[in-house]
Amino acid sequence: MSRLWKQETAKALENFGPGGLPRQLIRAYGEVKQAVLAAAHRYDPELWTEEAAAAIAGACTAIIRGDHDDAFPLSLAQGGAGTSIHLNVNEVISSLVEQSCGCSLDPLEDLARFQSTNDTFATAVNVALLRGLAEIEKQVIRLQEKLVQMETEYDAVLMTGRTEMQDALPLGLGQLFGSWAGMAERDRWRLSKLAERVREVPLGGTAIGTCFSAPRDYMNDALRTLRSLTGLPLARSQNLPDAVAHKDALAELASGYALAAGNLLTITGDLLYYTSSPVREFQHPELQWGSSIMPVKVNPVLLEFVQGLALRVEGDGRTSCVYARESRLQLNAMLPFLAGSIFRQEAALSAALKALCRFLHEVRINTQRMEENLASSPALLNALLPKLGYHRLKPLINEFAAQPPRDLGEFRRRAAAVLDLDPALLDGWLSPEELIGQSF
Repeated sequence: MSRLWKQETAKALENFGPGGLPRQLIRAYGEVKQAVLAAAHRYDPELWTEEAAAAIAGACTAIIRGDHDDAFPLSLAQGGAGTSIHLNVNEVISSLVEQSCGCSLDPLEDLARFQSTNDTFATAVNVALLRGLAEIEKQVIRLQEKLVQMETEYDAVLMTGRTEMQDALPLGLGQLFGSWAGMAERDRWRLSKLAERVREVPLGGTAIGTCFSAPRDYMNDALRTLRSLTGLPLARSQNLPDAVAHKDALAELASGYALAAGNLLTITGDLLYYTSSPVREFQHPELQWGSSIMPVKVNPVLLEFVQGLALRVEGDGRTSCVYARESRLQLNAMLPFLAGSIFRQEAALSAALKALCRFLHEVRINTQRMEENLASSPALLNALLPKLGYHRLKPLINEFAAQPPRDLGEFRRRAAAVLDLDPALLDGWLSPEELIGQSF
């Protein structure tokens, strides 16, 4: 098959080197071009023939479908604010139209009519990011739902609550899962709000947001058509010079992804502690050999995988904010770099969320070990403070220091003997309802 891109793409390859555009951006730019070129032809039917118009629509459909991804060899690491990408797309459409019907359409005079890179490329970026955001939100919802399910399933299981890496007070295992679900719920809320930022596009603003050369009827038609093609709730920015020049809304998206990644780091950091050999309250699934020299060893590979990806998301989040602030005068020339950075965040965060959900589905929870740890822990003594006071607890501390109880039953029997109490009274004081039932 002959090469579809032409001289401007060749120049960009020489200047910036190869890379290959992300599939989601190729699809989005195909949709943008299909919308704007159809609107341009409806506005002025004399621009090209009906045959050429049909060929343009077919070319854009093929690009959207992914038939010609190898015709977009450029990297997002480039100068020119995305102009090379816009011309690459136009050159491919021109070649496809020529192959289809023999019509010769100029990549600039015809296929960039009423457009600029600065409004069409930016719109394509937002379309791709809005789709990706919807997928990330679905995965966060799945994580939240799994944690809520585990919160209910383990609501009566007691474990040791810890602060500053020290035993503190008894905690319900369900409460632990519920606390993690709270973070996921906030991520879900933040992401849904971020969609309001990303849905606003600068389509029709052309070069600097002044709508230079873009007729109003064309602009309205193009946006309506793009909404129909994508199925996304896109809206034209009410401040087009701002939308073309400034990208802090995308920095906000990148920061939202970084916050979600930070919460994954918190959850997996806790899980690394709970799965560690000294604690052993959670057991990481044995998914692969843990060592080339130690046969009996299970590495926490999923948790480490999530952490590595989450750190990448945080790093690209900071990088994205730097790119976003580099707007100069009426344009942010770093938009291709910024888009690439957020696409990387999206891919890493998606993989991290899937891996954590898999861990939660496959993890084994050692409730017996939780009971043993709690029975031998100062946390259980602390829980008796409201009933016994500081001074009556001192004999128990001395009693259990040398030989910690092995389970809650032994703790009750020995504590009742030292304190000269009815064991049934301690049963009530140390019940899950009494220890954790005041959590609302």
